[in-house]
Amino acid sequence: MSVTQTARKPGPRPAPVSREAYAPELEAFYRQFFLPLVRRAVRKQGLSMEDAGDVVQDAFILALGKLDPSKNPKAWLYQVVDHLARNWRRKDKRHADLLARWEPTTPDQRKHSNPSDEEATHE
Repeated sequence: MSVTQTARKPGPRPAPVSREAYAPELEAFYRQFFLPLVRRAVRKQGLSMEDAGDVVQDAFILALGKLDPSKNPKAWLYQVVDHLARNWRRKDKRHADLLARWEPTTPDQRKHSNPSDEEATHE
């Protein structure tokens, strides 16, 4: 099996656009969609307002590098927030499961869980 590489299409390359050129549009986009996206993550994914805000902030950071304005940026952003919120919940659940598994919850369990403390007190 061989790998073939496709040739780049000849023609002029689009001129790079600075981030400053998009700044007013991006800020307006951010202001328009930030709060509705936070509410969506709270309502649809069950996140706290703080966690939802973090997820939406992460989505906008991703959008800076990956968003294609010629397509449907609103739909893309909503989808990204949904995916990031699900990932956040999975991570949070794994973290809680690990804490429940490895961290004793009652004082009696704490006393018996760390034998090195008991040995230190008997010396």
